Formats: sequence, structure tokens, C-alpha cells
Amino acid sequence: MNFFLGIKIFFRSLFLQSVWNYERMQNVGFVFSLIPFINHLYKDKTVRAQKIKTHFGFFNTHPYLANLLLGIVMRLEEKCLKNEVSQEEVLRTKTMLAGPIAAIGDRFIWSTWRVVCSFIGVAYYLCSGKEGVWYQANIFVGILLFLLIYNLLGHLPLRILSIYWGYKYTNNVVDKISKFALQSYIVKIRNVGIIILLFASFIYSISLISDLKIVLLFWLNILLSLLLSKKIAEVGIFYILFLLNIIILTVTNL
Repeated sequence: MNFFLGIKIFFRSLFLQSVWNYERMQNVGFVFSLIPFINHLYKDKTVRAQKIKTHFGFFNTHPYLANLLLGIVMRLEEKCLKNEVSQEEVLRTKTMLAGPIAAIGDRFIWSTWRVVCSFIGVAYYLCSGKEGVWYQANIFVGILLFLLIYNLLGHLPLRILSIYWGYKYTNNVVDKISKFALQSYIVKIRNVGIIILLFASFIYSISLISDLKIVLLFWLNILLSLLLSKKIAEVGIFYILFLLNIIILTVTNL
């Protein structure tokens, strides 16, 4: 696989979910991404059409890590051309890995990276202080900050590298992922996000120092959120803190 072919497949993979459907999920987007490689590998149009048709079956995984499966399928299609593996093995491998890879992507991207990037966006506003006492926060700057960090440091590099990793480590990609100790990185990234948010909260609380009651209430909410986050869902925490704040403010104003 040459560099320009990989770039073409990468750009096509950005449209993976453009034709998402309830019957076969991401199958059209997967085939659309794979077509340049199929055309590169097979010169006969009849064979091309047959190969493309075989990949139109059910397919659903994490949209970013789908590129990992694209790389794996491309290498297996090369082996299939040399009769080293069968077409059934190519399809079986794609189907078997789609679920586990989706679970990894959900945990690492949706539950960790996206949340931490959101923390950074929130921290930008918190660090401005009450009523912009430290600096005037701009909503467009906050949104742009989130999008740049999320995409340039996570989303796009992951999509590009996943094609390479899948193509290179086809036979032992699961082993490579397990040795990568992904869970430890998830914990570290989440801890960094919490530290950033706590630091920003400290900067914000300084701007509230004129009203000690509000400062104490502010930190009480943060500490309770951290303590309850491991036992209660986010919605439950919101309602608990909402009612607690009403009670405290009502009592202290009496």
C-alpha cells in the first residue's frame, strides 16, 4: 500500500457513516472507503465488482477505529489474491473484530478522550473567573479550542495511524492492543482531565473570594461530584446537588 493510496482511503473513511442504515449499519461507508484499494489490487472490472459485493454485508464498529479494520482487510485481500487465505476468512475476521474494536473505541474515545477535551473547553471558561474578572472568555474560542484539541491530537491522527497499524499488524493486532495496556492510558488521561478541571475550578473560586459562602458551596459541589461519580449516574448526581443547593441556600438565607 503506497502513501497516496492510504491518504485517499483515509479521506474516504471520513464519510463512513454518511449512508448509515438500520439493516447493515456502516456497510456502504466501509465499502466506499475500501474501493480505491480494491481498484488498485484488481484490474478486471468483473472481479472488482465481485469483491466489492462481498463486503456489502453487515458491518458496525467504532467509526474512528473502523480504519483499523480497513487496514486488516486490505492486507488480507492481498493474501487472498495470492491464495494464502480464503475470502470467507477475510469476511470472518472483519466480522469477529468489529465488536471488540467498537468496545475499545467507545471506552477510549467517547468515554475518555471526548470528555477530557470537553474539560479543557470548560476550563477555558472557568479560568476567566466570575464575570470575566481575569479575561473575557469568548464562546467561539472555547468551541474552537475543543475542536482543535479533539481532532488534531486525537481523532484525525487515530484514523490515519489505524490504517497503518491494521495493515502492518494484521495477524497479531489483538495481541498488540492487549500489550499496549490501553486501560492504564485511559485512567491516566482521565486523571489529567480531572486535574485540569480542578485547577480551573481553583482559579474560578478565587474570583468568588468576596463571598465565602459561595466559595464553600462551590467546592462542596465539586467534592461531592467526585465522590458520587463512582456510585451514581450523572443525572442522579445533578438532581442530588440541585436539591442540596436549594436546601443550603434556603436555610442560610433564613
